[in-house]
Amino acid sequence: NMTEEAFDSVIDTNLKGAFHMIRHLYGHMMRRRSGRIVNISSVAAVAHIPFQTFYSASKAAVSSYSYALANEVKPYGIHVTVVELGDICTGFTKARQKSILGDDEYGGRISRSVSQMEHDEQNGMDPARIGRYIAGIVEKKKPAVVYVAGAQYKFLSLLCKLLPAAARGKIVGKIYG
Repeated sequence: NMTEEAFDSVIDTNLKGAFHMIRHLYGHMMRRRSGRIVNISSVAAVAHIPFQTFYSASKAAVSSYSYALANEVKPYGIHVTVVELGDICTGFTKARQKSILGDDEYGGRISRSVSQMEHDEQNGMDPARIGRYIAGIVEKKKPAVVYVAGAQYKFLSLLCKLLPAAARGKIVGKIYG
């Protein structure tokens, strides 16, 4: 659904939400000369999902924001990490606002893509396991700037970072096309 309202909603939640939280706590961390910031992104930041344009763009922005911020605040004892997640089995799938407007023009690709996403989410990683994974990152003395949860997502993320855009598009297109 390519409306400005849909765009604003996703950007407000994913990017501005992280910004506002960090802005609120940033002064305290600077005064203490220590702190941990963990932002949640998605493998969609590098494996750009068709018909999830705003989501993919917002998560890419969260990742980029985190990388840049990590460089800014590292000298002050503040560690910034971004966790790029794959599919997680939560109630999000049922709560998703869906629109297949224009599906006829795309030859049914929107419906197939959304159906694949829902299948992957319903069979995704256990949220409790992801919570423990993130808690483990927070407890690290010197955490990395980026973590990708799940072996298959680490592999997909690596492929998407190494392959040319055309090859990356073919891989993602086969999954969601």
